[in-house]
Amino acid sequence: MSAVRHVAAKRRVRFAVAAAALAAVGAVGGLALTGITTRPSTVSVVNGDFSAGTTGWQTGKNARLAATPDGRNNSEGVRMTNDSGAATTVTLNDSVNSGSALVAGHTYEATAWVQVEGAGQGVLLRLLEEDASFHVIDSEQSFQWRADTAWTPITTRYTATRTGTTLDVHVSSRLAPGEGVVVDDVTLVDTSSVASGRAPAADSTPAPGRSPARTPAPEPGPEADGWHLAWADEFNGTSIDRNAWNVENNSTYGDGNEELSCLMDRPENVKVSEGVLSIMAREEATPYPCSDNDRRFPDGRSYTSGMLTTKNKVDFEYGRFEIRARTPLTQGTSKGLWPAFWLRPSSGSNGEIDILEAVGTGKDDPFKANRIKQTIHYDYAGTRPKQSTGYDLPSGTTAGGFHSYAVEWEPGSITWFVDGVKTYERNSSTTSWLDETFVDKFYMRLNLAVGGSWPGSPTEDTVFPAAFHVDYVRVYQRELESVHHPTSD
Repeated sequence: MSAVRHVAAKRRVRFAVAAAALAAVGAVGGLALTGITTRPSTVSVVNGDFSAGTTGWQTGKNARLAATPDGRNNSEGVRMTNDSGAATTVTLNDSVNSGSALVAGHTYEATAWVQVEGAGQGVLLRLLEEDASFHVIDSEQSFQWRADTAWTPITTRYTATRTGTTLDVHVSSRLAPGEGVVVDDVTLVDTSSVASGRAPAADSTPAPGRSPARTPAPEPGPEADGWHLAWADEFNGTSIDRNAWNVENNSTYGDGNEELSCLMDRPENVKVSEGVLSIMAREEATPYPCSDNDRRFPDGRSYTSGMLTTKNKVDFEYGRFEIRARTPLTQGTSKGLWPAFWLRPSSGSNGEIDILEAVGTGKDDPFKANRIKQTIHYDYAGTRPKQSTGYDLPSGTTAGGFHSYAVEWEPGSITWFVDGVKTYERNSSTTSWLDETFVDKFYMRLNLAVGGSWPGSPTEDTVFPAAFHVDYVRVYQRELESVHHPTSD
């Protein structure tokens, strides 16, 4: 169900429960105002501590919601349970929208404490901005894989696009039959009313290596087309999620492409800060020894960078793979840089899908900084020619702001999108080898290469450090049951 249809459906019961919810909460002390803010009337969560049981909250079909004394710190909480006979996503939904009368440009931060009942469960916290007719304007979400059953907070930030709108709060988890999660202490804070200063504009070029300010993606989510969020990393924490990602360390991966950097797992090259993953390429003052068997550069490498993969962590057969990112490919000063987001088969067999791939430019290069390449490969031996296209952003560059890059991989077709615009498609008619190659599980790779046979080597005009900033990585699927976690098999 699309986000819009879902919200419209729940409105049929929302008005019926609104008055009762407010009255019940009033009986136990009135509305629970949460967060330290100078605008408490705009930041309220009805029964956010669940001291009034399930009042003000509801869940959808195939799920059961019940009060429990096993909340956080031995207080009251609520338990969502999958009450169906098959794996499904259950959602805790505020019956009366939180954060009424939002202020355009203000950033609202929601936090929910969640305890899963089994390691390996995922938790999603989503905020949807809605107008007076309860139509979804935009949304943001955070997703976590839980490695244990400890009480852990999940936080999502959303910047309002309009004044007078409301926020709809969802806490979701994919559960097997009979499984449940416990939720407690849902809060919402208007951070703009307690903070001073102004964030830089989203399209301003940040200082080298620094994380730029983010704004919500302008295009609507893919739920309207039948996709369901299956996995995501919003990079809202302070470190890499090691349950989701491997980080190459002292690695010469890329030598097959004649790349020049040593891939490192250190904050100078890979870090999470201010809601952004940054992969940074650096020119080292002295040659950096990469590994004991670095045959190409035994005396050390002049460049370091980073690469993350989900290999042996999580992989997928089919889905919509989406990244929102800002490249370092400034026009004329980025020669030798090569950011990419791509998929490879977990089995190590044939097939590669390049969702985002671009190369930097020097002063005299014919390449333009608004050009993106989208490609599929059969293998690296040239058994079948790769199929590829180039797409030019209609305005600006890939370094001038955050853009979304996505591919929808389904049986018989692979379709690419940039900022919600369809840019390329391959199917069984255009590509005879598509169905035999793009089948079974694929995992994700995310990297910033330096040098190589395609981009060439950096020049004296190339600016270092160079940062590839990633706002989020999200995977949607038609059927969520196809999510695969190799380490849990």
